[in-house]
Formats: sequence, C-alpha cells, structure tokens
Amino acid sequence: MTRCVVLATSLAALSASCASAPTAQNNGKPVPSPEPSAVASAPAPREPSPLVSVRAPDKLPANVLIDGNLAEWGSLLPPPEGNQPPAGAPSHLAFALTKDGAFVAAELAELSKDGIWLAFGFPPSTPASSSGVEAHEARFVRMFRLDKSGLFQVSESGALVPVPHSVTTMAFTPRAMTIEARIPVAAYPRASAAPIPGARVQVIAATTSTPPKIDGAKWIDVTAPEPVAFEPHAELRAAVYRQNLAERKPLGLSYSPADPGHIETVRHPGKDTSSVVTSESPLYVPQRTLGDVEIGYTSAVLPSVAVFKGGAFVDVIDVADIGEEPMGIVERNKQIHVFSYSQTNELDAAGFQAGWSVVAVAEDGSISYPFNAETGVGRWEKVYEIHSDKFDWFGMRGVPREYADEETPRAIEILWRFDKQFGGYMPTTRPLTTLPPPKPKPGKKP
Repeated sequence: MTRCVVLATSLAALSASCASAPTAQNNGKPVPSPEPSAVASAPAPREPSPLVSVRAPDKLPANVLIDGNLAEWGSLLPPPEGNQPPAGAPSHLAFALTKDGAFVAAELAELSKDGIWLAFGFPPSTPASSSGVEAHEARFVRMFRLDKSGLFQVSESGALVPVPHSVTTMAFTPRAMTIEARIPVAAYPRASAAPIPGARVQVIAATTSTPPKIDGAKWIDVTAPEPVAFEPHAELRAAVYRQNLAERKPLGLSYSPADPGHIETVRHPGKDTSSVVTSESPLYVPQRTLGDVEIGYTSAVLPSVAVFKGGAFVDVIDVADIGEEPMGIVERNKQIHVFSYSQTNELDAAGFQAGWSVVAVAEDGSISYPFNAETGVGRWEKVYEIHSDKFDWFGMRGVPREYADEETPRAIEILWRFDKQFGGYMPTTRPLTTLPPPKPKPGKKP
C-alpha cells in the first residue's frame, strides 16, 4: 500500500514539473529563440584549383570528330578503382595514343580554364647506370600548350611554335572550356619500345606564359587503347627489339615515330656513364627476291637477315654473333643463299675464333642451314677468309692453334663447295706449304 502512494506522488511531481517549466521573458513578453547562424554553417570558400585528372579511354571513340563536343568520349572522370591522381581535380582530360596521332579531350575549369601545359613522352633509351645524359633523355619528351588559341609545341629554345597538321577545337560554358585536339605523329617524341604500350603524361594549368619544369615524380602512366605500331615493317621492328632484349648487354634502342624506317642505338663509351654515343642505321635494306619471297639486311643489334613472303614478315635470323654484315647473296638450288663470315678481332690465350655460316630461304619462305661446319679446327693462331665472286667456293686459310707450337707451324686451307647430293656445302681441307698473305679487301661503298 505504501509503495502505491509513493508511485502516485512521484507521477504527480513529474507532471507538475513539466507543466511549470519557465519561459524566457522580456518585460513580460516571450523572447524568440535564436536561429542557427548562416555564416557558421556555410563552408569556407575554396581557392581555385589548378589540378587536372588524366585518364586513358579503353578505346578511341568510333569516327572521332574533333569538334569540341565531348559527348562521344563519355565521362572524362578517372575510374574510381584506378586511383589516378590528382584526387579532387575540377578539370579532367582523356589522352589516347594511337598510330594516327594522340587524341586529347579535356574539360578545363578554375585555374585551368584558360589553358594547360601538356607533356607526354616515353622512357628514354639510355643504357643502365646512366647519369649526366639529360640532353639525350630530353628527346623522349614533348611539351605543348593547349588553350583557346590552339595547340603549340615548346621548342628547344623554349619558344612556342605552331604544330603543323594539328587539329584543335573548343567550346565554352560558364563553368569550363572544353577542348578536343589531335597531335600528329610528326610531333611525337622519340620512342623506346616497339610496339609502344602507352605514354607518360603530365598536365599543368597554364597560369604562366613560360613553360613549367616537368616534375619527374608526377608522371601519369596512360595505356594506349591498343599497342601502337608504325608501318612499314612494324613486325620486323618488334622482332629487332626482342632480339636486343635477348642479348647479355642490351643496347639502348629508339626511333622517331615520324621516321620509323631508322633505328638509333645508344651506348656508353666504355665505363663512362656521364655521356652516351649514338648511331643510326636503316631498319631494313632489301637485297633479293625469289617469287614473292624477299630478304634483306637488318643490323641495328646483330648482323641479321629479315625474310618476307607476300609482303608479310616471316622471321629475322642472326647470321653472325660476331663480325660484320653478310658477305654475299646468291640464288642456288631454287633458294636464296646468304653467306656470312665471323672472326674475333683480338687473339686471346685460346686463339682466334673464325667461321662461316650459310642461311637458305626457299620459295615458300622456309629457312634452312645447308652447311656442314665440322672441320676439326677449333681455334686459330692466324686466319683469314677467302671466297670466289659467285661463292662457288669459300673458306679460310690459316694456322690452327694446335699446330702453332710446332717447330714449323703448319698452315691449312679449308674450302666449302656446294654438294648437290648433300643439298648443301661440304668442306675439304688441304695443307699449305706456306701461308700466302691475304688479298687486300676492297673498300666499302659509301
């Protein structure tokens, strides 16, 4: 009974306290409650941003039209899973590297609204452990200014020059400027891969009239919609690059996409890594045809023969690990025969290495080696090559290493001739009473 009274008293007290809550008064009138401050709740104004995001489209829009309308490109925003910097950029750019030119689509706002500096390039071809080769590496980057006046390239002197055959259009909205552009292949920097998988891109708001310095830590890797290869001889060029990578000490290789018919090699002079030595050679020099089969020389990495059938690339064959380009070519036994001779330039403790090789290419494009190299001679104390003008015979004269220590060193002559029954070249060896001096070699044609 007591518990019930206490409960009733508590409820009554609670009801009274709620009913008697005091109201703020000002001279007997209610004081209105203060409203939340509009200044306190609004975000602080943000400084205009120079940031531009960069993305690589999965594919180039079909029949892309450079007209300033970016609808065909879809969203220019980088994919969220890509985590492509810079985050929170108000401006966006898509970059597509192709064999027909580099296509750019951009929506530029805030500090980029008046234009951008666009740099793209490829890793330089400098050999490993390089330093002090900035001038060489600069050839693998191009910088452009893209604004309402069009597309301009930064020359070596830093001046802005128009880009011939480029196409640029733009449109304007209250918020941004949209730009579409095509950078021609002639304006590409040097390339160091074949095919080219993509490019390195850097975009900077054009807030100054002078070109900015490229920050090597801010490159953005952009994959091409498909590997970029340049004709003629794109497959041969790729094969030469694979050939180079298989070497124990690969050379630095590069080429100009505007002149893909030449390849430049680069190396350090000896142990000096503060400079490089470059040389350029044709990618391919045609030599002989048989039906629809064509062969020619390619020697950027190793003296080699390239084979084509019906205009399509078949293979590239190393014809000499050491030495010069092939010695000659003849047509024999319904095949094209390529003759090569290799010899080390210096005598070591084991003697000179020297030898011939023959590569045969048939009418169907098949490749064989109709040559018996077994002579019983390993190294030479003295040696030089001999051959007839038509390569009816070819061989070597010299003193084998195993005969060099005799009281009278014995000289020998090894000759190869074509054996129809064997279907190739077989050697014969005969002793020489004396070793005639080698005939002077004719000078190379310039």
